[in-house]
Amino acid sequence: MIHFSVDDVRQELFSSINSLLDERDALLYNPASSFTRKKKISFLQTVLFTMTIGSGDANEELLSFFGEDETPYPSAMIQRRSQIKPKAFVRLFDCFTERIPLNEFFMGYQLVACDGTRLNLPYNPSDSYTFYTPVKERKGLNQLHMSSLYDPLNDVFLDVFLQSVPQMDEKAAFCELLDKNRLQDKARKRIYMGDRGYASFNVFAHAIHNNQFFLIRMSESNVKTLCPDLGNWLYGEHVDREVTINIGRRNTKKNCQFENYHLIKSTRYDYAKAGSDEIDTLKFRILKFPIGKCSFEYIATNLPVYSFGEAVIKKLYHLRWNEETAFRHLKYAGKMVKLHSLKPDFTIQEIYAKLTMYNFSSFIMKETAPDKKTGKYTYKVNHTQAQKSCVKYLKGIIKDLEKLILKHYVPVRLDRKFDRLLRRQSADTLNYR
Repeated sequence: MIHFSVDDVRQELFSSINSLLDERDALLYNPASSFTRKKKISFLQTVLFTMTIGSGDANEELLSFFGEDETPYPSAMIQRRSQIKPKAFVRLFDCFTERIPLNEFFMGYQLVACDGTRLNLPYNPSDSYTFYTPVKERKGLNQLHMSSLYDPLNDVFLDVFLQSVPQMDEKAAFCELLDKNRLQDKARKRIYMGDRGYASFNVFAHAIHNNQFFLIRMSESNVKTLCPDLGNWLYGEHVDREVTINIGRRNTKKNCQFENYHLIKSTRYDYAKAGSDEIDTLKFRILKFPIGKCSFEYIATNLPVYSFGEAVIKKLYHLRWNEETAFRHLKYAGKMVKLHSLKPDFTIQEIYAKLTMYNFSSFIMKETAPDKKTGKYTYKVNHTQAQKSCVKYLKGIIKDLEKLILKHYVPVRLDRKFDRLLRRQSADTLNYR
């Protein structure tokens, strides 16, 4: 296993940023003239500023990044960012993430959790793509929905898919991500995990036809509709049963003779053409187990039963919840809740820049601050403090990043439970920025 120092990780990031200029025709709006002459703001500084920008106003953030002697005007930075296409930041995210070595696996499989979160954007009624009014006679808001693939063991985001909230379709986004990552999955098998919002035949089919494993929670009502002819097939507290589902588009006599035949008319299903006699067959397991008094969990998976019993499945699904913590770190410690522009191109730039910053911080923490165990607790590095320190390190404010990170360890207290507080959120206006 190769060990990376803090400087090694920084050089990997800088190398990924500088390599973007090798694709200037595709990533710059004016490749013949943009970033060809030496100016006050370089290409590297433009990208790093977008990655490290915080919640202050533009002048404050520029002063923090460049220092008092070389602080440019906000208009100068806007002009530099306007020369870069949003897909340059997408390419940077992909390029740097590919350079992160994955060291943590579950029984030889890479774990990939899929979940979504909403991103509040500055109020802009003229943006018809993101603006909507969820409650009549109230002020509307602008939001994007970000579906993401996240590795909970290595603590890195692997891919994201952006949709406007009015047009949000989490299942379709998951299918797009499954297809997009199909070619990358040949080297190592992945286990895709999702909450019950992703439970659908189309999602199962995309995973199965892409030769990947899935583990997705289902609701009790949806599980009971899978095999209606089997009667009390879910009887008992512990159930682990393989089911065969046949899916078609026509309700013919021939089709209805298939075992557990499900007719799909208007619902999206990509492996049976509308109006055709095609039958697509899916085989997977359904698990039922208690999680409390008179409360049960239902899991759909195509993992083999001989090595993934009920106890292993429980442990796997529990790991999926790490993505919820990652979203909190990304949005609050990473300042993704404080976007700095109304322009859609700049919004995409900031989103992918913050994702790259998160992976950079996580990679450094994994390399420099391993978990420590005592007689009572396992101690992990404080993610929020480490992420803030990494931002200051890229700005040049601090020099010995590793020493600073190692000062902030917190104990892991297992089995703690808290009530989930739901609060209405809205984006801050741009007046103060």
